[in-house]
Amino acid sequence: MTVTDPLKDRLREADPAIAAELLRTKTSNLVDVMIPRRRLSDGSLGFKARVETTITLKFGGDASADTPEEVITLVAEESEIRLHDPVLTLDGALRLDLETVSYEAVGTSAVLWPGERIRLRAGRADDPMMRPTLGRLEIGPLVQFGTEPVRSVQEVFVAADTPLGTLHNRLPAVMHCDLTRIPPIGQPYVQQGQVALYDGDGRVVCMKTTTQSELTALVD
Repeated sequence: MTVTDPLKDRLREADPAIAAELLRTKTSNLVDVMIPRRRLSDGSLGFKARVETTITLKFGGDASADTPEEVITLVAEESEIRLHDPVLTLDGALRLDLETVSYEAVGTSAVLWPGERIRLRAGRADDPMMRPTLGRLEIGPLVQFGTEPVRSVQEVFVAADTPLGTLHNRLPAVMHCDLTRIPPIGQPYVQQGQVALYDGDGRVVCMKTTTQSELTALVD
């Protein structure tokens, strides 16, 4: 027997007071399994975390070509992620929007640029001209968050400082994480598909064929 949740219709018919009470109830359940947010450098609320990122870079614009490639692990000792207050959608889901405010990870190349440091940056805290890295998750009305995973999606724009200059992606790197807690410590975001990195002249220098990024610890 198929069960149809009538919450969407009820919400449309509900007065603001009832909708507000439903939001309070769902938010209260979320707070029970979420680590309290902290004040960030800009005064907003979110989390400061250590982030470990592993990327695969391959020279050239053809990921299938026989060109040099390397897996590099980079660490951001203190990244700031803004987490907005939850909002209730018309279908009864609880939506949370997030933004990576600052992220600067450093690693050392062993193959492409032996011994050279590579720096990966995201967020507008240090560069207001950088395109924002935004994300979201929606907890469905029938989901028991904390025991059932919820898909979080981020669209990531980076600047990669390399010996060949600073490289950027023109299209977002779409990252998915099936999380059961907020923040998702130990639950990695994984890149979907491949991402081209361009130099300042608009040429594709390399492909970021894989990325996995994980919050490993909160930072006080």
